[in-house]
Amino acid sequence: MGKLAMDLGLKAGHTDYTKFIVLGRSRTGSNFLRGLLSSHGQIIVFGEIFKNNQSIEWGTDGYPQKGKDLKLMQSDPPRFLDEIVFKKFPLEITAVGFKLFYYHAQMDDLKPIWPYLQSRKDIRIIHLKRRNILKTHVSRERAARTDKWADVTGSSEAEQMLTLDYDRLLQDFVQTRSWEEEYDRFFADHPKIEVVYETLTRDNAPEMRRIQEFLGVECRDLTPETFKQSKRPLSKSISNYFELKERFDGSPWEEFFEEGA
Repeated sequence: MGKLAMDLGLKAGHTDYTKFIVLGRSRTGSNFLRGLLSSHGQIIVFGEIFKNNQSIEWGTDGYPQKGKDLKLMQSDPPRFLDEIVFKKFPLEITAVGFKLFYYHAQMDDLKPIWPYLQSRKDIRIIHLKRRNILKTHVSRERAARTDKWADVTGSSEAEQMLTLDYDRLLQDFVQTRSWEEEYDRFFADHPKIEVVYETLTRDNAPEMRRIQEFLGVECRDLTPETFKQSKRPLSKSISNYFELKERFDGSPWEEFFEEGA
């Protein structure tokens, strides 16, 4: 009712809130971070809205997946961002953002959103990275096999060991670091902070205070909505772990195979 009243002009709204992006790639803790931020009450964090051009992945209730909003996103992504994503929100909302992965909006109709975002120096960037890309890869492989992309219960489940391909791993390591460097340069002129998954999950309270200060919102104790999906060491998760460890020994990626990394 409040959203409808504001859309009809019956309730005061504003656009003078902090606008931000959670930038990164899959399996670096974006769902964990989004859940923490969403628990704030004055922050709205949408999902992967530019993931594809056939639906709007709002990731929250009350927003249509199709219709005129989708047509606007397909025909004019910058206008969609300004009029639909960063529209007027109730006065108590102090920050609005969404998740954006490096490989999103790379199809022709959505691609104009990238130069537009680069031109919008008022949009703040939370660049989310994971220090150990091997764990990113393992998490991605497991999620793809089970089709379980987030754990909202915290219950432990049996995990099958994975056999990983050396060449695919190497490609993933190189590509991920390349993306991180490319988009750090791309958004170099924006207000930007780097958030590291390992730090965020080890002790999220100080990191979340830093992020809230960056967003210019009132600092609160925040509660996660998701849990880590695996707590097993890599040697117990990868069937050919020691073979891969030996092959990557002496490379820039050898640190990923240290069990404490």
